Order: sequence, then C-alpha cells, then structure tokens
Amino acid sequence: MIQTQDELLKDLEAIRQIQIIPTMLEVICQTTGMGFAAVARVTEDRWLACSVRDEVNFGLEAGGELEIKTTLCDEIRAHHQPIVIDNVAEDPVYRHHHTPRIYGLQSYISIPVFLRNGDFFGTLCAIDSRPALVNNPKVINMFKLFAELIAFHLESMDLLERSNTFTAELQKENRGLASANFDLDNFVYTASHDLKSPVANIAGLIELLSISVSNEHLDREELQQITAMMKTSLKRFSTTIRDLTAIVEIDKTGPDAESAVLDLNQVVESVRQDLQSLVLENGAQIEVIAADCHLTGFTLKNFKSILSNLISNAIKYRSPERIPYITVRLEKRDGNDWLSVQDNGLGIPPDKQDSVFTMFKRAHDHVEGSGVGLYIVKRMVDNVQGKIEVSSVVGEGTTFTIIF
Repeated sequence: MIQTQDELLKDLEAIRQIQIIPTMLEVICQTTGMGFAAVARVTEDRWLACSVRDEVNFGLEAGGELEIKTTLCDEIRAHHQPIVIDNVAEDPVYRHHHTPRIYGLQSYISIPVFLRNGDFFGTLCAIDSRPALVNNPKVINMFKLFAELIAFHLESMDLLERSNTFTAELQKENRGLASANFDLDNFVYTASHDLKSPVANIAGLIELLSISVSNEHLDREELQQITAMMKTSLKRFSTTIRDLTAIVEIDKTGPDAESAVLDLNQVVESVRQDLQSLVLENGAQIEVIAADCHLTGFTLKNFKSILSNLISNAIKYRSPERIPYITVRLEKRDGNDWLSVQDNGLGIPPDKQDSVFTMFKRAHDHVEGSGVGLYIVKRMVDNVQGKIEVSSVVGEGTTFTIIF
C-alpha cells in the first residue's frame, strides 16, 4: 500500500517522540563498532530515515530518504526476514549485490519492525564500510529486542492518540447532549406557554360565542369578530405545533444523512417560487453570484429550508425606505464552501446579534414570527459540522455566512 506524504511525516514524528531511540542507536554503534545506525520507515515506494546516528559522515539525517529499490530494506519488506552480513566481500549471497556496491558497505544488519497488529513498519538497521561481527545471537537478539521496544512504543502512542480522540469525541457528544437538553427544556417551557395561551383564548371565545348565539337577536358583527379572534388563536396554536414538528425533524436528520450534489441556482429558484407572493408583494430582487454553483454537504430538504428561512427573513425585515435586494453568494475557500445571504434591510442591533440563533429570540417584534427559524437553520448547519456567522449594521442590512 502506497503511503501518503502526510502519513509518512506522522510516522517520522512518532519515532522522534520516542525518547529512548537515540540511546538505542548509540548502544548499537558501541556494541557492533559500526558507524551508522537508523530507524527507517519502509513502504512499497519510500525509504525514510526517522532517527539516525551517524559517526562516519554517511550524509543521511532524520527526514532524509533513499531510493527504495537501492536498499536491502526493500527486500526485507517483501520477505519479512532479517538480513545480517559480517563481511560483504566474503558473503556468498550479497558480495555481488547492488546495494553494498552503491553505498560502499562491507557490514550490514537490518531487523524488521512489526507493529502489534502484524503490519510491517520498517527496519532497525546499521551499516559500515568495514567488516563487523554482527551475525551472532548476542547482536541479533539485541536488535530484535530494540525492534520490539520500538513497536511497543508506537502501539502505545497509537492507543493514547485514539484514547484522546475518543475522549474528545465523547466530550463533544456530552456538550451536544447538554445543549440539546437545555434547548429541550427551553422549548418545552416556552411551547407549553404558547400552547396554553391560544387554547385558553379559544376556550374563552367558545364560551363567548355560546352566549352570543343564545341571544334572541344575533349580532352578526360580533359573531364575525369572535370568529376572527378564534382563527388568530388557532393560527398561533398551529404555528407552535409546526415549530415543534420542525425541531423534531431536524434531530432525526443527523450528520450521517445522505447529502446530494446541489445546484445553488436551482434551489434558489425553487425557494423563489415557494415565496412568490412574498417576493411580488415586496418587489424583492434576488441575485445569485457563484463561479461554481454546485455544492455538497446538505440534503436537498435541509438546504432548501436554510435558504427559505434566510431569504424570507431578508424580505420580512426589509427597510421601508428601499426595495429588498438579496444577494446569495457561493465561494470556495480553503477546501470549504462559503455561502452568504446578504440583504439591505433593517439590520440587527448589536446587542441582539449574539442571540439571533437562540430559540424564540427575535431581533424585531413588528413582524409576525415565532423566533424559531434561525434556531432551526443553525441546528441544520451544526448537523453537518458547519458554522454560521452573522454580521449586521442597523439601517444598512445583514449578512449570514455559512461555512461547511
């Protein structure tokens, strides 16, 4: 398997963090009399020196590389067996081998390093331009012990990293649950209040309607007023139920939901059609600016809901001094999509900008609404590990930016 540059650099850094390795290499040089020792990361196409002791000016430092096919380590990677040579000139197998000839070697020892799961990591090796007595149990067993210690440390570091990652994910989940519980408590409290109010109003209006109907002379104007008030209360009741359903649906659509390749122009046009009466009534203009209109990360349903909320808010909170002009912009930056919805509306006061994504919080009260729309947008963005930001100037307009 061919390793990427990032993976090899990660392995290099892992070896550097094992503080005992320089001492191992020093002991190897002292014990064998050889002048160069190293720990190498060896893959199908790379030979990378991770730690080096060079007493003979071989010229290779940690992070340096050799052409893989010029090394004996490439053969060790293939057959998983040590190679030990006391004297190349007298060795029947390696005296004509290209590696000693290329690097001017006369003695060589290299022991494979295997991770606990059996994967081949690389080699612990030593070389010299002079013969050395290394093909004996004492030296070979020392190399094998050091190789096992290296593997043990690598495995321990990997376990520690995975443990830290798991802990971080668990802490993130706990924070998410705490936030969800807080939101749920807030929603239940507020929804209970918002449900009780229209229900109580409807009950009172029904009682009033009963009295009015029982009168000998029906007052049609009074009946119409009562009916209108009942419709208003029912609408509030229906809105609260709709908001509750919407929030439940968001939590059903988690980060694992299948996203699609979406076309920004098509989705904005669909939202424009859905909001046609609002757009025409206010003379709103919507412009899309994007060098590449294609994006991924959201389901179509959620992405359309996000744009619908942001565009409808931009129109509802228009400035009475000008026609609503909304710019939907998509840019690619640093591997992420940056989606912004900018308007020229009323703007949001600075003291209310931090709470615009909070459930049931509203920046303006003169427009009918429940204060749940932006909360829903943020939850959808959070579900894809994205980020949403707001910038606004009162009297000039507001820009919502989503990074995902």
